[in-house]
Parts: sequence; C-alpha cells; structure tokens
Amino acid sequence: MRAVVCPRAPISPSELVYTTTHPAPSPKAGHVLIRVKAYGLNRSELFTRQGHSPGITFPRVLGIECVGLVQDAGGSSMWKEGDVVAACVGGMGRQFDGGYAEYTLVPHSSVSAPIKLPETLGWAEFAAIPETFLTAWGTLSESLHLKAQDTLLIRGGTTSVGLACAALAKSTLFAPDIKPTVISTTRNQGKASAMKAVGVDVILDDSNNSVSEAVKKATAGRGATKCVELVGGTTLSDSCASLADDGIVSFVGCVSGQWTVKDFDPMQTLVPWKHLTMYSSHYLDISKAPLQWMVDAVAFGELKPSLDKVFKMEETGEAHTYMEANAAAGKVVCVVD
Repeated sequence: MRAVVCPRAPISPSELVYTTTHPAPSPKAGHVLIRVKAYGLNRSELFTRQGHSPGITFPRVLGIECVGLVQDAGGSSMWKEGDVVAACVGGMGRQFDGGYAEYTLVPHSSVSAPIKLPETLGWAEFAAIPETFLTAWGTLSESLHLKAQDTLLIRGGTTSVGLACAALAKSTLFAPDIKPTVISTTRNQGKASAMKAVGVDVILDDSNNSVSEAVKKATAGRGATKCVELVGGTTLSDSCASLADDGIVSFVGCVSGQWTVKDFDPMQTLVPWKHLTMYSSHYLDISKAPLQWMVDAVAFGELKPSLDKVFKMEETGEAHTYMEANAAAGKVVCVVD
C-alpha cells in the first residue's frame, strides 16, 4: 500500500519517505481496518519526527488521526463495510502505524461511531475536524467547564485547536443564548482575519510572551476566568497572571516546544486561589464526544472549519515544512486519493 514512513528521528521533513510498497495491515479482532481518505497533521507528529517523543520504535507510519471508510469491523456489530468513520489517538502513529497511509488498523476504542457525512462536506473538510475539534471540546467541556458568562483567553489563537476553541465557545453547543467573551493571542497580525472569522472578540499581540496587562485592561481589571494554554512553558506564568482571582488555566498544547517552566513558583503564580489543570486528547472517549454534531455544524455553517491548506498524500513532507514554519492559520490536511 501507499504510506508515508518516518524512518528514524530526528529527521527533516524532506526525509519522510513516501512509498507505494509498505505492507498493508490485515483485519484483526478488536480492531477496525480503515481505508484512509484523508488525515490532519498535528504538532505531535512534528515532535515525533524531531526526536522529542520517547519510546517510539522506527520506522513508523506517523499520524494520530484519520478519516475514511470501514473495510473490516474486527468482529464488532457497531460498524459495517463502507461506514464513514474518524479515528484518533489510542496509540496511532506511536505504538502502532497511524494515519499517514492508504490503510490503517485501529482499536475499536479509538474509532468513532459511523458518521453521516453531509453531501456538502468533503474528505479534506472532514479530516480537519476530529483531533482538532475533539481536543477543543474536551478542553472547554471537561477541563475548563466553560459557561456562558466566562471570559475565555486562548494563548496560541491561530493554531488549529485555538481557532476551534474560539469557534466552539461561540457555538450553541456551549452557550445557546449569551456567548462567552473570547480573547485570543497571536504573533502574526496577518492572521487576525482568521481569528475574527471564528468569533474572537479581542485579539492581542503575543510577540513578547506577555499579555497579562492587556487582558486585565480588556476585562476592566478582573482578568480572564478561563484560559486555554497552547503555547506552553514560555507563556504559562503570564497566562496565570492574566486570570481572575479564581480563574482556571488548562495546559493543552506546546507550540513553543517548551513543556516545562523554569523557576515556576506556584505559591506566587497561582495566588490567591487560581487553578492549573491540563487536557490531553489521549484521554478522550471518542464514543461520548459529539462528533456528528460538529460535522453537521461545520456543514451547515454554524462552525467555521479550521482548514487552512490541503496537500496530497505524497506531499506530506511539504505539509510538515509548511506547518513547522508556523505558516498555517488553522488545520493542515493531506488527502489520499
């Protein structure tokens, strides 16, 4: 089968190997064999290629998510051949070969229920949804417990997850009537239009890793009640400083590449009673997530898809280069014809 293989790590994007002779997986009990139609790129895969993901055996087909068609349900009555599904995490692209391939074999627990794909939604648009919007949903609902009266700060607002968090926060899924106020940060004002398009109310420049004073000014001195931290260790302390006295920051991503905070003083950073938590899609229960709602909401215009650019499968190395350069304002997707 066709696949994109990471032969070792660290390597440059151009060293990813596109091949037409990779061994295809065989049906297996307890797993769904999926004919992949498209897959989204994630920072996780960049970190793996760059050598920052321990415990991975190479060569490895990367890809922690994909969308496609069921070829074999592995003994389950939940799916039948031809069903449209999404799959994500659960070891994809790390413990076993992932979505950068023509076929992938994924445990039942990491595969969605059959999805009814609207005629107006193509494979590329569908592929921009699962990992991104499910991570955003989990962050806002499970980690931050977002409410209509909240002021939400998003650090890393032009990442795909950052844009999805803003879009979901403004959707009827979280707040049918009054919508939370969304403050979002970027280091590239050229991407401001993408942020406005998903409903961001206030856009702040994050070029010097410090927006706490601007957040306090935008909130009449109170600060944000909830914060999604997608930049990482370089901005976490400032995100805490941007919070209201009882605010919550959820550490979700690390586009800066810095996972730790040097000389972090929790007694000072979290005063008087601020909260620090985290969210990871690795703990997502895909069976409980409202994926069909998200697909329908994108198709009918309630949610703006975070799709930035589409590449062909054989251009995956170029897609990695594009994403690594922080050129995207949203999701990067590769399609498998």
